[in-house]
Amino acid sequence: MKTRFVTLVLLLAFAAGCSSSKIGEKVKEPFSSNKYFSSKRYWRSTGSGTSADLNIAKQKAQLEARKNLASEVQTNVKALADQYMKQQDIGDREIFEKSFEQLSREVLNTELANASVFDQQTYKKENGQYAHYVAMEAHKKDMFRTLKRINASKTDLSEVQRQQIDKMIEAQLESLED
Repeated sequence: MKTRFVTLVLLLAFAAGCSSSKIGEKVKEPFSSNKYFSSKRYWRSTGSGTSADLNIAKQKAQLEARKNLASEVQTNVKALADQYMKQQDIGDREIFEKSFEQLSREVLNTELANASVFDQQTYKKENGQYAHYVAMEAHKKDMFRTLKRINASKTDLSEVQRQQIDKMIEAQLESLED
C-alpha cells in the first residue's frame, strides 16, 4: 500500500513537472512551416499586425512582411556580391561595393512593389482586436532580371563595373535554372 502511494505521488510529480515549463507555454504562430520560408525559387517572409481596426491590422502585417522581405533580399544579394568579389580580381572594391549597393536598393524599391501575398489569415481575439498574418513572396528570377535591366541602363557605372555586375547576375540566374 505504501509503495503504491509513493509510486502514485512520484507519477503525479513527474506529470506535473512535464506539463509545466519554466520558460512558459509554447505558442505556435501561423505561417511557421517550411512552406513560408525562402526557397530556391522565391524569397519569402511573413508579418503580423494587431489592431482594433481590421484594415490597420492588415496594413501593419503587410508592412512588416515587406520589411522582412526587403531585409532578406538585401542580405542575400549582399552575400552574393561579397562572395563574387572574393572570387574575382576587382580593382577598386569600395567603388564596386557602393555601386552594387545603390543598384540593389533601386531593384528592391522596384521589385518589392511586385511582391505578392500568397497567404493570409485573420483572427478576432477575445478582447475584440484583430490579429492579421500575411505571407509574401518575390520570385528570385524576376528580381535578378530587374537587377540586370537596371544595371544595363546605369550611366554612373564604368563599363568594367557593369560587366562585372552582369557576370555575377548571369551566374546567379544560371544557378536558379537547376
